[in-house]
Amino acid sequence: MSTTYKVLVTDSEFLTAVLVQSKVSVWFRLEPDPIGHLMDYGGIVEGYTPDSIKLAGAHFVRGRFEYRAYIK
Repeated sequence: MSTTYKVLVTDSEFLTAVLVQSKVSVWFRLEPDPIGHLMDYGGIVEGYTPDSIKLAGAHFVRGRFEYRAYIK
């Protein structure tokens, strides 16, 4: 069974994740790497700014990582 996810980029995508309480994980991915490396299992988005994302009490630099919201 494969898990479906959406990569969050825009403020509206993060807002949607907040409203529907999607679980979001944090990934590090370089362009030639098609999958990436899981950095943190994350959790529910608690807040976001143009510079950072807050997941489960931890802050992550927004532009450095890829944020994946899992779709049920």
